Amino acid sequence: MRMPRGLDCGIGRLCATVGLAALIGLAIPQAHAAGDLSISNPDGAAVRALVIGIDDYQHVRKLKGAVADATDIVTSLKSMGVDDVIELTNAQADRAGVLREISALVERTKNNDLIFLSIAGHGTQEPERLKGAEPDGMENVFLLPGFEITPTGSAERVLGSEFNHFIRQFELRGARVIFVADTCHGGGMVRDIDPRAAEMSFRQVPRYTLLVDELKPVSDSNDPKSELDLDHTAFLAAVDRYTKAPEVRIPGIDGLRGALSYAVARAVEGSADINHDGKVTLKELFSNVRQVVYQLSDQRQNIVTISSPAQTPDTDVAFGLTRGVVLIQGPAARAASGLAGAGVPVPVEGQAPAPSVVTAKAPAVPTLAGATKELSTGDAPGSLRLAAPIRLAALDSKTSYFVSVKPKDVPVQAVQPTDNPDLIWDPVSHDVIAWGDVVAYGMDVASLPTVIDRTAAIRELKRIATRSPQVMRIWPDDRQQRAGQTIEVDLSDVASRAVLLFNVSGDGTIQLLYPVGADAALARSASLRLPLRVGEPFGAEQIVAVTSQQRMVDLETALVQFNRRRASGQVIRSLERYLPADARIASIGFFSAP
Repeated sequence: MRMPRGLDCGIGRLCATVGLAALIGLAIPQAHAAGDLSISNPDGAAVRALVIGIDDYQHVRKLKGAVADATDIVTSLKSMGVDDVIELTNAQADRAGVLREISALVERTKNNDLIFLSIAGHGTQEPERLKGAEPDGMENVFLLPGFEITPTGSAERVLGSEFNHFIRQFELRGARVIFVADTCHGGGMVRDIDPRAAEMSFRQVPRYTLLVDELKPVSDSNDPKSELDLDHTAFLAAVDRYTKAPEVRIPGIDGLRGALSYAVARAVEGSADINHDGKVTLKELFSNVRQVVYQLSDQRQNIVTISSPAQTPDTDVAFGLTRGVVLIQGPAARAASGLAGAGVPVPVEGQAPAPSVVTAKAPAVPTLAGATKELSTGDAPGSLRLAAPIRLAALDSKTSYFVSVKPKDVPVQAVQPTDNPDLIWDPVSHDVIAWGDVVAYGMDVASLPTVIDRTAAIRELKRIATRSPQVMRIWPDDRQQRAGQTIEVDLSDVASRAVLLFNVSGDGTIQLLYPVGADAALARSASLRLPLRVGEPFGAEQIVAVTSQQRMVDLETALVQFNRRRASGQVIRSLERYLPADARIASIGFFSAP
């Protein structure tokens, strides 16, 4: 990957060889101590919730993580002091049960209450009943466990307009509403799935035709025509109207989950309080959840957030925290002492040149003050050897290929392709596949250990980045990138913050992206854009950003030493040792092909 000549990166100029490393086992600074916070309503009234999760569909494809999503949100709300929480899962969430509980919740609602509504399950679209309500003429529909296209089964669904009806009832009682829809209604995908990959689970069923429809919609004259006709409601949807929402793997959690529900649960626990003032604005909520979903889904999901026209997301408070956030002090970064001058560091003995993701004529890399010792490469507290094993399968189901595979930093377990593997190796092409994407092309058995270690590192990095995310996007889109294309890494809200940017390639090679050469130590503006050109080696890239209010000299020194080396575990240990307490971390995967 080469940076186009003459393009300004916003802070200095990105001109050096680039590549990334993974983070594992970090003692990440927490937004709050356990039990330190409780969610509160800034208007002083009650917080109430109805949470729905459906996996066990009787007549359409079952899901795997929607019930766990509901349980996670319920647990988070209750742990944050919310008493009025109703959970409906699987058979409990038939139409009669949903209408009964949401109607009862309306009756309990008082002036200034905050209402959480959340549903995780299958969605689809139908021709709208109220003409002109939707721009494409299609209405969103949420399917319940007993839905089928028979007369009786047709009633087991809830129309989007019916949810709007009940939301209007909450508003008429003086309440504010946060509505979370962890489902999807369209049929497209952000990028294609490699046909060799294990089957993925999506929260959407194809459109259907009902010859007899026995659903009698709940409605009245006060109903809004669309979400934009509501006054005090915030919507968070897993994807837009035209894209499928996948069930994803969450680091440290068995099985599959919905990324949106997981992100909302963490936001409720306080992670969305970006400025630590004890108040989560709508903007903070939207930004935090959007970034976490984007990271966990490897760009397969871009959530949709809508606030009522009367709301001001920058200042309107979604919910409060009853006590101010107390930071747990992590390893303190040492005071920055500035650059000692330009010069190329001496290569580490035994270091073999590695192929780079970004290739360009590199200027001299600065020697940082204090960068005089080689970092330890031995195991340390937080070693990846303590991490969960990486599950590895061969496409032809033979496990004998992997007898000699011994990763350095994490255990490996040989499984069948049907056993939910983390990686699938194609013995014909030698490609390595994960969750529908090719991670690395042409990797023989001897090269697999570095891919395995890299996979464990990325898994842990996603967990870390969820707790204190730095907003970062990759442009122009989220599809598979091709050779010669230019992408841009866009960091937001980084004014006067120190920035470290690096990449972990598919084979685990670390590439330092920023700062290089004459790049400024601190960002001079709120946004930083770094252009890169796609080139060999192709496969997975994980762009990692770490930002802090102070210069991270020791961490920067470590990244300089590990540059162009397959050293995921070493970078992890350096992060564990040097990560500042106020660090924000972004970790975004993208995929390239010839």
